[in-house]
Amino acid sequence: MLLTAACAGLAMTSGCSTLPQAGPVGKTVTRAGDRGAFNVIEVDANTALPTPPAAPDYTPLPPGWKSDVEAIAPGDVISVTYYEVGARLFSGAPSAPGASFDPTAKEQKIGPIEVDQAGTIRLPYSGTLRAAGRTPAELSRDIEASLRGKSENPQVLVRIEGAAGSSVMIGGEITSRGRVRLTGAREKLLDVITLAGGARGSNADIMVQVNRQGAISEWPLDGMSYANIGGMPMEPGDRVELRRLPQSYAVLGSANRVNRYDLPLRRFSLVEALALSGGPTENVADPAAVFVFRFEKTGEAGVERPTVYHFNMLKPTSYFLGQKFYMTDKDVIYVAGAEANQPSKLLQIIGQVFNPLAIAWQVVK
Repeated sequence: MLLTAACAGLAMTSGCSTLPQAGPVGKTVTRAGDRGAFNVIEVDANTALPTPPAAPDYTPLPPGWKSDVEAIAPGDVISVTYYEVGARLFSGAPSAPGASFDPTAKEQKIGPIEVDQAGTIRLPYSGTLRAAGRTPAELSRDIEASLRGKSENPQVLVRIEGAAGSSVMIGGEITSRGRVRLTGAREKLLDVITLAGGARGSNADIMVQVNRQGAISEWPLDGMSYANIGGMPMEPGDRVELRRLPQSYAVLGSANRVNRYDLPLRRFSLVEALALSGGPTENVADPAAVFVFRFEKTGEAGVERPTVYHFNMLKPTSYFLGQKFYMTDKDVIYVAGAEANQPSKLLQIIGQVFNPLAIAWQVVK
């Protein structure tokens, strides 16, 4: 009689024959696969595991044309300061007191001077000089040599004012985009990213790409270290781009936290994905019916076929296999509900219907 009353009270929901569910039970999924709706693979051995996604790797880049970061490069802006005694070609204010050179020497600064694409500069009384590939000290000596016989004991000081040609250009998902000047400390890729303020947002879905004279190497930012591409010395003219490549997977059914989750670019296992979602809900889920829905490419033509991987998480070996099963973009993890929970669901619905009536009856009394 209690069930009859319950069915009458539940007439607004489709009756006793249908109870709320988070999705199909495990048998329904496997039977649909048997009918050919999709391919069901029982993951109970290593041989049943799909081919894992390629492990991230990077291509070592060849040395650039200019490995000496202290050398002048095309695009750099320099200044030239002349110090002269006796017969002078240039005139200017007296030098600062306490200087180590002749106090009667006069100084004259010329600049800024941009090194042209041919790597040369043009100076008064010296003509055209090669600057690219020369350090400031070497260029100073070249200028002094060009003035011999024209000025009495000239001393020249060359400074790099703007190292556009001796820097790395960094852009994309970085806090501070622009040029990062390289120094004699031989900055590595991770150093350059740090000097630019680091990545914006999460590191999990960012790919770092380095372009050196047309040769490209890339690596996920998550997991980058000085032991891999992160320790690659940067060279003048390198271009670094941080690109966000969003990937995701979904967890549905009787999991504790049904949601869409970001998928890291690094290898990410099924066990990690289940742990992030809180795993199967106790007393509701069927741990023996955990499925991964995926479109697998088959054949040389790469035709996509719907495929379902079935894990029985009641078997201890499934936890080892789950660590070798790697998630891919747009995967769906489905945790089926336990069939034995149907009577308890009915009792819960009966309680929801009759508890308010019982409370109202107690109030009336």
